[in-house]
Amino acid sequence: MGGFSFASVILSYFLVGGGLFLGALVTAALGIEAQYVAVVVIAIGTFIGGFIAARASRGSTIIEPAIGAVAVVGTVVAMIATTDLGKMIWAFARDESMKSVAVMGGASVVGAVVGAFLSEKLLGEATRSSLPWIIYTAFATFGTCVLGTIFASIVFVQRGQAEAAVSDVGMGLVVGIGGGCLVAGLAIGASARERPLLASLLGGGIGLAAFFYLVHHYTAHATGGPERDALIGLAIIAFGGALVTMIGTAIGWAAVGRKHAG
Repeated sequence: MGGFSFASVILSYFLVGGGLFLGALVTAALGIEAQYVAVVVIAIGTFIGGFIAARASRGSTIIEPAIGAVAVVGTVVAMIATTDLGKMIWAFARDESMKSVAVMGGASVVGAVVGAFLSEKLLGEATRSSLPWIIYTAFATFGTCVLGTIFASIVFVQRGQAEAAVSDVGMGLVVGIGGGCLVAGLAIGASARERPLLASLLGGGIGLAAFFYLVHHYTAHATGGPERDALIGLAIIAFGGALVTMIGTAIGWAAVGRKHAG
């Protein structure tokens, strides 16, 4: 087992984020309103993310997912806090907001750490096979897409409802997802013990396809669904994101991963 790996922290950030958002989506899909039930579901999501992060990490396994979990929670809280709605909630319900953030954030971090701990204890050192990286990459790109969407949505709200801003936000979302896939790919290539190029391509495609399926699913309920051209556009973006993930993986492997292979 290697020492601390910064690449694994970045990868854990995306993986735990994928688990966190998966838990949040399950909570919304099931219509769960009880706060503590929602906390448990989200903690299960970060548990899965932490478990996978430990499998993907070439470093200390528990430290990296813990840092990644804290970073994800901090990112989400910071982005929400910058919105007018977030500021209003903080102004009128500061104590309740602090309690909710502490409970949700604490549960997320604990879930990720417990998942990483059990992963290391039950399964030991990370595998040298590239096949599991399909799952790792799918989770990482899913987390990347959701983070990019949250950021783009906040930018839209902050800029107002002007139609001129819509195309800019759409382009920002595409660029954000592309940049996130590249960074995720770099972290994957740097963390893997064998070169997982095909696995990163397949996993990236799966993660992006799952994300856009959710976009289509919720859009269909709200507006009747996007048009055929929009679906084709989403498919093109998913394929492009998968390619970018593979390119990032190739660069990360050549720059870092290959030196520590085996």
